[in-house]
Amino acid sequence: MVPAAAALVALSACGGAKSGHTASTRAEAASVFKGGTATFALQPGNTPTYILPLVSAAYFTLVNEDEFEWITYRPLFWFGRVGTTTNFNPQQSLAYKPRFSVNPAGDTVAKVRLKPWVWSDGKPVTTRDVEFWMNLLEANKQDWGVYVPGAWPDIIKSIAYTSKTSFTIVFKRRYNLNWLLQDEMAQIFPLPQHVWDKVSTSSPVGNYDMTPAGARRVYKFLNAQSRDTSTYGSNPLWKVDDGPWILQSYNTGTGQTTLVRNPRYPGPRSGQVKRVVEMPYTSNSAEFTALKAGSLDVGYVPPSDMSAIPALEAQGYKIAPWWQWNVNFLFINFRNPTAGPIFKQLYVRQAMQSLIDQSAYIRQVYKGYAKPTYGPIPTTVANPFIAPQERANPYPYSVGRARRLLASHGWTVRPSGVTTCARPGTGAGKCGPGIRAGARLSLTLLYYTGNVDVNDEMQAIKSSFASAGIQVGLRQAPFTDVTSTVYGCNPAKPGTCGWQLVADSGWEYYPYPSGEELFKTGGSGNAGGYSNPRADRLIQATLTQPGLGPMRQYETYLEKDLPVLYLPTPAYQITAYKTGISGVLPQDPSLNIYPELWRAG
Repeated sequence: MVPAAAALVALSACGGAKSGHTASTRAEAASVFKGGTATFALQPGNTPTYILPLVSAAYFTLVNEDEFEWITYRPLFWFGRVGTTTNFNPQQSLAYKPRFSVNPAGDTVAKVRLKPWVWSDGKPVTTRDVEFWMNLLEANKQDWGVYVPGAWPDIIKSIAYTSKTSFTIVFKRRYNLNWLLQDEMAQIFPLPQHVWDKVSTSSPVGNYDMTPAGARRVYKFLNAQSRDTSTYGSNPLWKVDDGPWILQSYNTGTGQTTLVRNPRYPGPRSGQVKRVVEMPYTSNSAEFTALKAGSLDVGYVPPSDMSAIPALEAQGYKIAPWWQWNVNFLFINFRNPTAGPIFKQLYVRQAMQSLIDQSAYIRQVYKGYAKPTYGPIPTTVANPFIAPQERANPYPYSVGRARRLLASHGWTVRPSGVTTCARPGTGAGKCGPGIRAGARLSLTLLYYTGNVDVNDEMQAIKSSFASAGIQVGLRQAPFTDVTSTVYGCNPAKPGTCGWQLVADSGWEYYPYPSGEELFKTGGSGNAGGYSNPRADRLIQATLTQPGLGPMRQYETYLEKDLPVLYLPTPAYQITAYKTGISGVLPQDPSLNIYPELWRAG
């Protein structure tokens, strides 16, 4: 494995004094950014399809956000690319860090001051643009893909726009400031009110957003325009933004996207790349062919081709794993009519977790490009939230322990067969409530197609589970089908909760790693229906109580109570970039890209 820090040091050395450049380095630098254009590979099947930052659930994808919307339109507060952490980034933010206080009523108050930022047409970014965003959001929050009742914007008591550069938010109670800034206020996007406050292509710009009815009309218009990719290259709406790049053209047939530099962008930039082309591919093999041909400045090595890394390095590419701010796991369906009562027994979950050999999967399946996951806080990048306990595996791999746990709770363990409940009931040494005599530990594990590593890992899990008599039937489906299946479980609708174990793609935090969506009772991301009153209280404390103490208590409890089965978290991708390019590293754990910082040399 190539540590990102080491790769950064090696790359920085290439940009030292002129006397340190070799002839080959000069040639490599000259070979990149031909005509000032940089090419960047998109993941297979992922193309931009929505540019409006107020995104509905249907368009809430990684490529739309990190590789399209967020390089053209920027939130007020930016997190990530501070080294390899997800910390607040003052250079990339459109506003200074808020000043927080508590008023006499006990409510948290945030005072915000904007930087002297400008739109690409030269107009200043003002609090009227923030107000425009908030009015659209308030009137259309049910259409917003990340809306959670009781969270943003419902936690706001009042907003006062005191000047063109300052505003104050009073919240409904006292909140944890990490959560408030990183998860809630991070969702504020100023929008160009002087261009977008329209209800049709022919209507004049007005103040329609100042009434809920008008704000709904404006959103309806902007949403329709954003969905019309055929006009992306010509629509004047998308020519005014505040990010480092402006959308120039979009190929509706392939999804190839070309962006040009915003000359008025006041944020950090190198000035060398004039144009970015996001290259779409139908398969990993197609991307790898382009990479080997040298037609990509920044691409990736598919999992099935990692053995080719030495050849790519000899060809002139540098390799760096891209670690994402996420955790990986198997969802457990506590609401499944048959398996649910079994999953609700902690000893069963402990037995299954003890059969997951994370070290072996990291070494054999991911060839070192993965890190262990022991609880709900990511270990992929350095962060202040990890408790010391989460750095050690509470359930290390042990077939013997798994067998003993099952046998001591009333199961007849049949290695390589099917373990069955021999002593039903709720007393000591019995299987537990809701588990009938003869119940079988025979489960189905659903996972998505197209990833060789995931398939190998699931095969290894099946084999390991069999050593304790837990029979696992593997089933694959396209990623979208897996997602619709796991999130489609509704006990009120018969037939929707048939799945038992599912591997989708884990969970990415942005960036405060609280669990209100993923593990709290009724959370929008709580696909398995995990419900634990103590966990709910601990999660709520991470949102409302100050400091890191509540987070430490939450993570320590959840790593042992196992709301999911934790798996190693692989790198998002193994990035390959031309040796003549600097500024690619460090790669943002939130998966944002920064071509405005790339430079030859």
